[in-house]
Amino acid sequence: MSEKIPFFINSNIVTSLENVKDFSSFMNAISYNTGNSYITYSLIKECFNDIKSLHHIQNIYNYDFDNQEKDIDFINNVATHVVFVLQDQIRIHESYGLKLPYEKIKNFIKKINKPLIIAGLGANYFTSYNKDFYKMLSAELADFLQFLSEHCIKIGVRGYFTQEILSKLGIKNVQVIGCPSYFETGKNRIITKPNIKDIKEVVLSSNLPISNIENNFQIMQDFYEEKIINAICYNKFESEFSSFELKKLKNLKYRIFSNIEDWKIFMKQFKFAIGFRLHGTILAINSGIPAMCCNGDARATEMCAFLGIPHYKNLSENTNIMELYENIDISSINRNYKYLYENFENFLKLNNIEISENSNLENNLECPTLELYNKNYTKCLWFYIIKKIFKDYCNLIYNKYTIVSNYLKVFFNKIKNLAIAIKEVLKFKIKSF
Repeated sequence: MSEKIPFFINSNIVTSLENVKDFSSFMNAISYNTGNSYITYSLIKECFNDIKSLHHIQNIYNYDFDNQEKDIDFINNVATHVVFVLQDQIRIHESYGLKLPYEKIKNFIKKINKPLIIAGLGANYFTSYNKDFYKMLSAELADFLQFLSEHCIKIGVRGYFTQEILSKLGIKNVQVIGCPSYFETGKNRIITKPNIKDIKEVVLSSNLPISNIENNFQIMQDFYEEKIINAICYNKFESEFSSFELKKLKNLKYRIFSNIEDWKIFMKQFKFAIGFRLHGTILAINSGIPAMCCNGDARATEMCAFLGIPHYKNLSENTNIMELYENIDISSINRNYKYLYENFENFLKLNNIEISENSNLENNLECPTLELYNKNYTKCLWFYIIKKIFKDYCNLIYNKYTIVSNYLKVFFNKIKNLAIAIKEVLKFKIKSF
């Protein structure tokens, strides 16, 4: 088989220590969510396992299109495949205040001589489903999607909701595949369901509104968790933390990963994963443990429905996690996986890609490990705690002083008013006399 040399547009994958030197660099590299990098990682592992170096545009949102000729030349003369990694960009407003530079991307694609491979494009609407959702999309986005379809053999989408939206926009060369990340471990993946003896054997893919798991390990993934990520990765305690967050910080219960294999190794020590993160759920399943997604938006709903991922949308403070775990049907997940994998494999073949059977990606593509809780972490944490205690004590004294001061003001006002009243009475008696 001839060598496969892919070029990834919008890879969102960390490739150097420079990418994780600070919070801003890290978030820019992964387009604000580590789940994004899992898509590219999976595609490389599934399709291009002998890759020695990654040729890519890391983040299409901040790409310098003025210097695109070098990448276009590589694509046209060296690359064998061009993969454009998109997530749930079919929506009214994109995540994190971003917006794809539609015209610049179109001009870039017009200059390349190979079809695009898009695997895992999704629509998202936060009330789960709306038959008229396609009418809410901007004309600019609809035109961009039509343009992409004209440069793809077939677009791989996350679920039937996305397929329906694209169909209503007149785009028919579509196949429902779920997400490439779901197939990262190959066609023989089997999930087992061990007995859980302790609630601590449950890992959280996000924060959950349930009190009895408040000290379980929790995975961080995105830009909105900045204050926690800054603390555990970069020793920056510049925000206010709740008592709940401080307890977890003291017990080293937060995790975030720049290296997918590190993430999977960590997950293997648990027996169940639950939370709102869709790709956190998928990664847990690929680590060999049952997992449940609790996100109720269209993106999560359609993908969980198609892939058979355990899905629960009514999470509350009173939810019994162990009951949710007991109701997971592992046999169904394992049974359906064969069909889903064959469907994904068929999609890749239509796009002129053969699946690599003997992936050994971790020995080829270097993804740096993000250091957590380094030697200065404890010192910085306790400095923050002491500063917070001092600040709280000062506020307490000030508040008590304010209360006493206000009380005295009221007391003296009453004395003053009493004196005025007595004076008026005496005046009246003297006049009467």
